[in-house]
Amino acid sequence: MVELGFASRFPDVLAGGLEVSAEALAGPGGTARALQALADFDAYSAALRAVLVDRLAAEIAEEPLEGRHGQPTRLSGNIAHAVAVSELAALQGTSEHTAARALNFSTALVNTHPAVHEALASGDITEAHARALVDQAATLPQHAAEPYALEALARVRTRQGRLRTPGEFRALARDLRERLHPGSMAHRRAAAREDRRVWLQPEGDGMCTLSALLPAETATGMYERTDALARAARRADGEARTLAQLRADALAHAVLGARERTAAAPSAAVPFPEELLAEVKAEIVVHIPLAVALGASDAPAILDGHGAIDPATARALAAAAPTWQRLFTDAEGTPLALGRTAYRPPAGLRRFLQYRDGACRVPGCTRPAQNTEADHTTEWQDGGTTDAANLALLCPQHHALKSLALHHLTHDRTTEDTDGTDGTGTPAPALIWTTLLGQALPAEPLDRDHVLAPRATDHPPRGPSGKPATRGEPPGTPAHGADVAVREESPPPF
Repeated sequence: MVELGFASRFPDVLAGGLEVSAEALAGPGGTARALQALADFDAYSAALRAVLVDRLAAEIAEEPLEGRHGQPTRLSGNIAHAVAVSELAALQGTSEHTAARALNFSTALVNTHPAVHEALASGDITEAHARALVDQAATLPQHAAEPYALEALARVRTRQGRLRTPGEFRALARDLRERLHPGSMAHRRAAAREDRRVWLQPEGDGMCTLSALLPAETATGMYERTDALARAARRADGEARTLAQLRADALAHAVLGARERTAAAPSAAVPFPEELLAEVKAEIVVHIPLAVALGASDAPAILDGHGAIDPATARALAAAAPTWQRLFTDAEGTPLALGRTAYRPPAGLRRFLQYRDGACRVPGCTRPAQNTEADHTTEWQDGGTTDAANLALLCPQHHALKSLALHHLTHDRTTEDTDGTDGTGTPAPALIWTTLLGQALPAEPLDRDHVLAPRATDHPPRGPSGKPATRGEPPGTPAHGADVAVREESPPPF
């Protein structure tokens, strides 16, 4: 039987142990009671974590956070919150978005909703119930938040005493908020419209989820129009796609294939997604191993902002691109070392950094390279040079924390190893990111080896000289595995 005991790795902080009684597990009834007991522990753990997160934020706020002298106001002036989020993300190994949500939830739960916090600690509700309630209360004026929370908490169980599921309670809490909100719905709707946005979530197998937060009437109209197009296409002879597939394809066609269609003459045909690749005119960067581009390999390629895509799609995007741009190394002409002659890196060096680092260099930050800023690891005013070895990409928030000298990015002098660059030919500097509380974490570039590098079992055939043989590569072609990016300059080679 599996040992069902727990002891903390930090006994000086979390003393004692936790053990599930083997005798109590006799029969299905005992196992069910053990699961109930564990749910109580989960709730208590969540309540305790909220207290500790809130305390961490309060302790950081008491630290001197004025930062480096002469730096402009950054982070909207809320430096303590930004530092606390960064520390929490590093401590728990989460994204800063997740850490920010945890911090905001914990602060509100402990300080604004003590009754909800007590219900969580006692196991009367789960963390999911508490989050649903606190999220809805956060959109209310301060004087109305606590009364609303008490009213919602009183309705967490049905009249027969059953605990509502988190989904049921979330819907109830949302409707109750609409009824109890002291502001007019018209004013609230006008304010909510300011939050409209579109975002992309990478999924597996070369897919993505495209989401949009829109006014209800706009989103409803878009869906009904998409549904009408899909149903009209469904009636065509030989159409085998499902209605759900046709809706998705109709939406892609509406965005990527719209040209001169009018209401008087709408297009009834809904093309397949692959037929729209030639219509993609936005700048899309695909890192393609050369053998893949030439059709000599079926290894994956990398689509910036998403991840791995299949080689056929990569080749189709490359063929549709009006121009190509090689990712040059220093041997091929891009200046990777400007010394003290210029502060800002030129476009070629910036593109090199974008590919080399791939994302913000701070551990756990996934902000893509195109949304980052090139930072001098050794500051320019401290004698730093504008060289690839002294430049790293940081997102605006982490750049601000470093510039304020609250967090530090330094060269790792303890090792001569380099991080590697997945074929760029110039190694990335080994860097250490040190937080305000002293957490020292390796700041590595984005790792693409699991996609672009050859598998350990791959052994290319060898030519007469004993060197790996090439397939379909003309004289002067860069080495196998060199990467190209669909962007600009140089016409496509086919």
